[in-house]
Amino acid sequence: MALIPNRKTPNKICLSLKISLNLNSQNYALWARMIRVAIGGKSKALLNHLTTNPPERTDEKYEQWEQDDLIVFSWLIQNIEPAIASIASNLTEFHTAKSLWDALVITYSSGKDKLQTFDLHVKAYEFKQNGVPLEDFWIVIQGIWGEIERRDPNPMTCATDITTYNKIRSEQKLLQFLNALDCKYDPIKREILRWDPLPSAEAAYAAVRKETAHQTILGTNSGDSSNQGVAAGLAA
Repeated sequence: MALIPNRKTPNKICLSLKISLNLNSQNYALWARMIRVAIGGKSKALLNHLTTNPPERTDEKYEQWEQDDLIVFSWLIQNIEPAIASIASNLTEFHTAKSLWDALVITYSSGKDKLQTFDLHVKAYEFKQNGVPLEDFWIVIQGIWGEIERRDPNPMTCATDITTYNKIRSEQKLLQFLNALDCKYDPIKREILRWDPLPSAEAAYAAVRKETAHQTILGTNSGDSSNQGVAAGLAA
C-alpha cells in the first residue's frame, strides 16, 4: 500500500504523548488547547483526526488512517484524569478519536463554562498575595487572567469597541493586582492610583518590583518609600 508522501509513518511516531496537565472538570479550555498543540507538533495530519470523519473502509488509505487514529485515540486517553476517564473506558462506544473528542467537547465545554468563568472572575478579585514572593504571586494571577481570556474572549468586532473593551479589562486587571498585594505595599498602591492615565497591571507590577528592589538595597520598608521612587519606577 502506498504511503502518503512527506509524512511520518506510524512506526516513527512515539506512542506516548504527555502534556503538563490532565483533563479534569475544571480545565477543559486550557487542556484542549494544549493537547491540540502537542498533537499538531507531532504531525498536522494527525491533528485532523480530531475533526474529520474516517475514509470509507474500502478506501486504500483506510488501514493507514486507522493505525494513525488509534495513536491519537491513545494520546487523548493518556491525558485524562483517572477520575473522569470512565467517559472513555467503554471503547465500544467511541470508534474513532473524533468521536471521543466530540464527547469531551459536549461534556466539558458546554453549559459548565459560564459557571467556571464566573468562578475565575471571583478568584481574580478574591486572590491575595498572603506573603508569597512578588514574582511567584504575579505568575499565579497572570495564570488566572490567561484562563479568563481563553474562556471569555473579547466579543467586540468594531475596532473602536475592541479598544474600549480591552481598556476596561486592563483597568480591571490593574485593580485586581493592587487589591491582591499585601498591606506593606499600600503606599505604592496609593501612588499608582493617582496616575492619570492609570498604568497597565504589567507596568504597575514592574514599578512595584523595582521599588521593592530599591527598598531592599537601601534597607528601607514600603512605608518609607518616596513618591519619587514610585514615579521613577512607573516612568521606567
